[in-house]
Parts: sequence; structure tokens; C-alpha cells
Amino acid sequence: MITVAYRYSLLGPVRVWHDGRELDPGSPQQCAVLALLLLAGGRPVTIDQLVEKLWGAAAPSAARPTARTYVSRLRRLLPAEGARSVIQSGRAGYLLPVAPDALDLTAFDQLVVDSRDAKTSGDPGLAVRHLRQALALWQGCALAGARGEFVDSERARLEQLRLGATEERISLDVDLGRHAEVLPEISSLAAAHPLEERLRELHMLALYRCARQADALQVYRDVRGLLHRELGIEPGPELRALHQRILRADPDLDRHDQRIEGADAAPPIAPVFNLPLPADQTVGQGLLARRLHAARQRGFVGREAERALFASALHGATPTFATLYLHGPGGIGKSTLLRRLADDAESSGRPVVRVDGSAVSSSPSAFARAASAALASPRAVLLVDAFEHCAELEPWLREDFLPRLCDGAIVVVAGREAPSSAWRADPSWSGALAVRALHGLSTSEAAALLTARGVPPHIHDSVVAYAGGHPLALSLAADSARHGDPAARSWQPTHDLIETLLGELIGPVPSPIHQLALHVCAHAHSTTEELLRGVMPAGDPAELFAWLRGQSYIESGPAGLRPHEIVRDLLDADLLWRDPTGYDAIHRGICRHVLDDLVVRHLDGSAALGKIRAIRHLAGEGRTSAAFVPRDPVHATESAGGLEYWLNARPSGPSASPREGSAYPVGFMSWIRRTESGHDAGDVASVVPLSWESSPRHGRRPGQQALPESTESNRDRPAIEGRASPSGPIHDLSHWGA
Repeated sequence: MITVAYRYSLLGPVRVWHDGRELDPGSPQQCAVLALLLLAGGRPVTIDQLVEKLWGAAAPSAARPTARTYVSRLRRLLPAEGARSVIQSGRAGYLLPVAPDALDLTAFDQLVVDSRDAKTSGDPGLAVRHLRQALALWQGCALAGARGEFVDSERARLEQLRLGATEERISLDVDLGRHAEVLPEISSLAAAHPLEERLRELHMLALYRCARQADALQVYRDVRGLLHRELGIEPGPELRALHQRILRADPDLDRHDQRIEGADAAPPIAPVFNLPLPADQTVGQGLLARRLHAARQRGFVGREAERALFASALHGATPTFATLYLHGPGGIGKSTLLRRLADDAESSGRPVVRVDGSAVSSSPSAFARAASAALASPRAVLLVDAFEHCAELEPWLREDFLPRLCDGAIVVVAGREAPSSAWRADPSWSGALAVRALHGLSTSEAAALLTARGVPPHIHDSVVAYAGGHPLALSLAADSARHGDPAARSWQPTHDLIETLLGELIGPVPSPIHQLALHVCAHAHSTTEELLRGVMPAGDPAELFAWLRGQSYIESGPAGLRPHEIVRDLLDADLLWRDPTGYDAIHRGICRHVLDDLVVRHLDGSAALGKIRAIRHLAGEGRTSAAFVPRDPVHATESAGGLEYWLNARPSGPSASPREGSAYPVGFMSWIRRTESGHDAGDVASVVPLSWESSPRHGRRPGQQALPESTESNRDRPAIEGRASPSGPIHDLSHWGA
């Protein structure tokens, strides 16, 4: 007889309930035994099958008695009325009868069948709702907590069922005109499953219907190249056919089912399978939620000013603002701060409504549905994260949605970019909008974060030296350092960590030429449009400069553009590791541009000092010996003699730099070319030893040498590094302190 007092879950952790109370299924292998009995679908499982599924060919000598022990424990865990256990045993093996509505996997399969029946009968709205309910049964990775030989293959099978149902649901949503709403989800799934051609079809169709034909065609080129590289095949006929239809702008591609309104308005389906909750527990207040909340409280540091401003709006009789707009580059801590503000609001009894900008895309209807609860409460706190993903909604949000909130509501918007000037230009928002840029943590706050994350104090300095005050970099570095060698005296980032941070802080880059411009910007002291024009082999310098300037992790200053230090270090370290030759090409190109500019234009004063700072920055990267700066009086006197010689011999060669606010010279730089016939090589040779003798204590590295020789073959090819070499005619490149 089948009892319905027990309910089971396999679409996530292996779990079991009895009369609403969750039971402990035991060890990972015991969980696997329970999963095997449930997956058998009411058929008996022999002891030999259990051994094979649990251990395979590596079964220990005690495998059979161990498997019987697991079954015995499960039988005691699952007693039945009038019998010893709901798990039955006999000559055919062990059998666990399960009612159709008592296992989430059975409910999932039935809902998928019901969805296909609804689609066949012409009701796509009902089909979508069935699939949404089916997918809502998943609580994580299938068979989580189970361990056995069969688990990986069975988990892969179940995950494929999940992916198939997700594809069907997305396809129906696209057919119903929800292409803009599901586009972010499709993009994420396609990235996770790059060889799934059906996902690529849906991605292309959704992009096309969003008026992004070029992006849709790029998806096809990407998947075609991937299939060719990985499998040596062409895309399937469906994908090729869609590609051709997009190329010719087939008008039928824009047609979709017009019954979306009816689909949204239809009543919800009665649940087929409910996960029971203990009587003393409610959703969001379970033990895990409390533990996560406590950890969040312990690990949060800094942001006192922002929290105080938020508190003034929460508790003040007259709120200081209606909308707080937080902006800053990726990883600066916007999401973490929003979670902390949510805790503060909930502690004060305010209802909190959260909206993820990456999930609502550019659809006002999707945003309105996600934030609808905020319209119903006069004390609601609406928190909008990742607003950069739906920045197109800013005018609608400002002019339409936010004015419909109750007067006592508070809104916090967080995104990478600052709000548009339209907010400040609109007089109705004067005094109602507060804007705050988030910056890195202070040194003491960074140390507090590392302490809260359990990083040993003796390696704090090396972690902070790398990550600075950047919260995400600190957090990931802390996790790496905490699990590293406990005996290590310092910490260094791994390449995996660098790659992870680059993905989080920078995100996708439009093209390889934009990626190159980004590396140039990271390597140069500061970047101007002029530098890009002189260094970049291709691309429009004005467009590339404008793109760089628009990135949230790059700051504009009087000298040009500079990335945040953590971004600069990550990009430089990544390129040097991946492509040393490309790194050197960028380095040499920047050096050539800076030195040519300094010598050809004969800069003086602050302009020359700016170029010298740029050269010293490049020298500090350890890739050139461009700056040898003698500090002692002896070398200063010798340097002055060298300066006097070259001012007389080549007045157009050296550049002298005065002290700021004074005409007193503090140094000069000379870039000496052998391009004039009749110039005495001995004159050149006479000054090279002077600078070279002073260089050992000022930066010369082993293996470098000064070569005064010049040949016809290298006469017109400028060298870039500070040492002379057969590849170029520079004989001396140095600073002389005077």
C-alpha cells in the first residue's frame, strides 16, 4: 500500500519530509541509495544493482553489507503504519512505492507533458504556465548531497531535462512576444551551453526582434566558428535557415502570437507538488537565512556615510530625498551595500522590494511587474540593482514609474554609470534626488574586511598592496589567501583570480581593437586621443577614446584617461602572462610616441615634465631602463658637463626641465640619433660612458649594455628602450640631475 505521508525531492538536494517535518536522509552514500530507490519508479532494486551503482568496478570487499546497512537505516527512517517500513524488501530486491504527487521529479515530468498538450491544443499561455511551475520545482543542482558512481551521469540526464524544459518555455515566451524580457536569460544560457543550437536559434530570433540584426548575425558567426573548431561540422539546417531568413529580413520573423495579454491574465495553475515547511518556519526566515544574515552583518565594513544618509530618509520626519542614486565601477560594492540597506529597512519595519536590472532588460512592463509591490505600500523601499543593464528605462523610470509611488516610499538605484543630466535638469527632481559615487575602502576598512574574512594578519599587507581598497578584489583575494599555504609569508594572485576579476570589473569588450585600446590605456601613464592615434595600428582614435572615456572603471583627468589602479594592474598582468610579445609591442609603441613627442616638439616646462613622468611610469613597469637619475654631487657635476657638451654640439637635441615656479634647471633628457652624415662617432661615444657609469645604482639590469656603434642598416630605425642596441640608433637616453 502506498502512503502519501512522505514527500521526496531529487531536483536539488536529496530531501524527505514526513507530515511536514524534514528528515535527515543521512550520509552522501545513504542519500544515493534513497535516490536510487526513488529513481526506480516503484520497481525493485537488487543488492547487486545497489553495489554497482554506488561503487562500480571499484566496489570494496565490504560493499554488499555496507549497502544493506544503508538500506536498513533508511527503513528505520521511513516507518509505515502496520508495517516495518515503507521500503519493502523481498527476493526481487528493495522497493520504495511513491505516490505520483509525492516526488518532485514525477510532478516535473507531468507538468512538461501537460505543457506540450496545451501547446498542441493551441493554448501557448497555459503551456508557458505549466513549464514555469515545472521549473520552479528545481531547488538547485539535481541530486545534491548524494555521492555514488551513478550520480554524475544521472545528474547530467536530469539537468538535460531541465535545460530542455527551459528551452521550450523560452521558445513559447518568444512566440508570445516576450523576446526583450527573456533576452538576458537566453544570453546567459547560451554562454553556459555554447553547443546547444536550439538556444542559439532563440538567441538570434530574440535579438532580431529587438531590432539588433547585426548582433543576431554575429551570434551565428560565433557558433559556426565554434562548431567548426570543436567538432569540425557546420551548424544544423534549422540554424542555417534562420540565418538566411535574418539576412533577407524575412517579415515573418517579426510575427508572434498576439495572445500574450490573455496568457498573462489567465488564473494560476493549482500546484502539483508542494515542498512542505515546518510549522515554526516561514519562507525567508529559515535557519540558513538567519545564518546568512548574521554573516552579512559581520562581514560588512565601511559605507557609514551612505548608510547614515539612508537612515535619515528611513526615520526622518521630512525625508532628505526620495531617490538615492549610487554609482561606481563593477565590484566597488554596490550590491553588497544594497543588501545592507535592505537589512536596515527591514529592521525598521519597512517592506522591501528588490529589482535586478539584469533580469528585467529594457522592458517597462517587465520592470513594472518586478516592482509592482512598491506601488501598493506607502512605506515601501524599492532597491534597484545593476541598473546599467536597463539604462534605457531611465526616462520612463524618472517620468512615469517613480512619480506613481506613494510619497513616503524610498528608492535606491545602483548602477555603474552616473545618472543622466536629465535628472538634474528637471526642476521637479530638485531636492528629491541624492547622488553618491562609491569609491574604494580605506586602508583601515580593507584591513577590517580581511580580518572579518579570516585572512591571517601577517599577509594583510600583501593582499592590500594588490587589491587596494577595491571590495570585490579584496573579497576574492581574501578567499584565495585564506585557503592558501598557511606558512606563506605573503600572498600573490593566481591567473585564475586575475581572469575572474577582469570578467567582473570590465565585462565584455566590443571588439579586438577595443581590447587593444584598453591594454594601451592600462599600460600608458595617461591616455589621450593623440596617443591612440600614434600607437594604435587600426581603428578610429576618436571613437576609441570616447569608448574608453565612457567606461566606469576609467577616470578622466587633466593629462588624459587613467584606469583605476586595480584594473590597470589586472590588464597589464593578464596581457604579460598571455602574450608577452604583444605586451612588448604595446610598451615599445607607447615609448616611441612619448619620446618622439618630447624630442621632436622640444617640449619644456610642465609639458616636458609630464612626458618625463610618462617615461618614468613606463620605466617603473620593469620593462625599460629609460631613466637613470644620478643624485649625488659627483655624478651631477659630470652630468652637467655632458649637458654643456651636447647643448653646444646639438642645441636641438637635449630638453632641459626647470624646477616648478623657477627658471632653475633640475634635469634634462636627450635622445641622440645618428642620422646626420659627418657626425663624429667619437663625440657620441664620449657621452655614453658618462651615463652608463652612473646607471648601475640607478636601474641598469644585468645583460644591458651601451653600444655607440651605428650601421647603415639600422640608421633610420628608432629604438624604444633606454639601452642602445643593434636594432636602433639611440646611443644615449638618460636623465641628468643637475
